[in-house]
Amino acid sequence: MEVDKEFITVVLNESRMAGKGNLIVRSDLLDVDLLALDLDHQEVQWVAREGEYDEAHGRIASALGEQLARDIPTFLDLREALQASLFMPPTNLDALMAEIYRFNERRGDPYRFPRQMCLGIDTNLLYRRLFSRLLLAGKGCNVRSFDPQKVQVLIPSMAEEELSRRVGRKYDRRDVEELRRAVRDRTVADDLFNCLNKNGRKALNGQAEVVALKQRYNCWSAQGGSFVDDKEARDDEMLRSVAAEMFEQRVDVLFLTNDDKTRAHANAHKVPSLLISYPYEVPTTISYDPWLMTELLYDLSILHTSLTLKGTGIRIKGEWMGKTVDDYRNEKVRVRVPDGSVLSDRLARDMRVISAIKSRFPWKEIR
Repeated sequence: MEVDKEFITVVLNESRMAGKGNLIVRSDLLDVDLLALDLDHQEVQWVAREGEYDEAHGRIASALGEQLARDIPTFLDLREALQASLFMPPTNLDALMAEIYRFNERRGDPYRFPRQMCLGIDTNLLYRRLFSRLLLAGKGCNVRSFDPQKVQVLIPSMAEEELSRRVGRKYDRRDVEELRRAVRDRTVADDLFNCLNKNGRKALNGQAEVVALKQRYNCWSAQGGSFVDDKEARDDEMLRSVAAEMFEQRVDVLFLTNDDKTRAHANAHKVPSLLISYPYEVPTTISYDPWLMTELLYDLSILHTSLTLKGTGIRIKGEWMGKTVDDYRNEKVRVRVPDGSVLSDRLARDMRVISAIKSRFPWKEIR
């Protein structure tokens, strides 16, 4: 089934109701268990330790050439997925939310605050999909609801261009053959012909964040700046364009970044900034907000191309031969359920019900 990523929630709910509340998420690419879920208590019971993960990564990478070896997801990618899905939220999330709540207040009282404020977003936070996931966060992240339409978000055009330029190399026949010789499950490699490499997949996920922001927040773009290959020079150009937008539109900007060096460029152009810092150590157990589990599994399916929910036989594929840019922007996944599985009929029924609802109601307009 080719479905919206939200269908992952349906899969987890049906698994729990079928008595399969404890699941292990396995990377089909690396042939390693990534994490264990307790759906009844909404808790990650354990996450693969770095040494165990690196051992599995090394087995695959050692059988590949240098280019493909660099393309295999690392433990750093796993950590970033946990950060991006707010299982490991920013250490200063409270400070960021205080700014967002303050923006809501200012928008509601233009007579006291005629000069409006907006949040500028660096490319690294588009990769981490911070702002779309704040709308799904709750008690676990100490986030209370807010109106995103009252939060003005400035997206530098150079950040969008950087994402676009990362969408490049695809796997060819030789790559697929090389992967087939290295991985245990050759069907995982077979489905990757003409698919994007890891950097490209991550960039398209970042582009999906831009689409989500423009749909949900009050967004506009800061144009200008010459794209250059050198990252420091590029960041300087981007902050120059943000400073120009501040002057022309007469707004105050708080620029958010995960890169401390970028703050130096912001300071040079007199743009206020806030460093969004994420924890480094991966906890052994993690309590989570249910909606964010879908986001984590979605990101992991893109990084690892294919996941198995052990105990159910269900596979969630984030990449496949023929997946389009629109599929990425609409956040599509493929879910494969084994024939004869107790969940097969249930999920097929759920899919029919969801399709009927979508055909009759303006579901995309309901937030």
